[in-house]
Amino acid sequence: MLDAACAANGEVLVVRIPSGARGVTVEPAHDRLGQRVAGAGEVVLDRVTVTPEQVLGRRPHDEESTAPFTALAEPALRLALCHVGLGIAEGALTEARDLSRGGRAHRLPGEDPDLFLTYGELASAAQTATAVVDRATDVMAQALDTGPHLDAEGAAGVAALVATAETVTSKAALRITARVLELADAPGLDRFWRNARVLTAHRPVAHRLRSIGEHYLNGSHRAVAAFR
Repeated sequence: MLDAACAANGEVLVVRIPSGARGVTVEPAHDRLGQRVAGAGEVVLDRVTVTPEQVLGRRPHDEESTAPFTALAEPALRLALCHVGLGIAEGALTEARDLSRGGRAHRLPGEDPDLFLTYGELASAAQTATAVVDRATDVMAQALDTGPHLDAEGAAGVAALVATAETVTSKAALRITARVLELADAPGLDRFWRNARVLTAHRPVAHRLRSIGEHYLNGSHRAVAAFR
């Protein structure tokens, strides 16, 4: 999702471009916390073709007057990052489970009820996050299919669900990636926590919760802007 200036009239358009489109390359950042495969770095666009179907709308000078459909650009990007966070959490939990099964953990699986309890809590957290993200993804897809006919109430509802997915996924990813370090002792297992920390560091949960609460309590239609 990005803004692009129209050469014909100077208008700023909000467009979506597939990452594998011709002319799109990624120059990764090698000096930051986390893995290069997380996509950190710069995206370079060189003569990338944009079709009319990829244009979400025009970006007005006044952010509050952005059309509901166009305003979905940022929540859609944040929702994609929710899937990244969910993948980090699931990957960490799966790797820790395989290590525990292999007997390389601090405590062998056996019949240890405390170990069962911990894995049960973490698996439940991951499954809860999956359910929330899946629901937000379905609602986002429906809103994108609606197109320019999407109203402010619909856009606000989508933004609220995305913010909820962000909140639940962030908490689950940080909790799971930290706890697996206590369950299994293996080189490289800490990479999951580092990646989760990078992903969530600049997205304060409290800000999201306030916006979710405002939307739930007052039915605010300005939620798309508020959830940024």
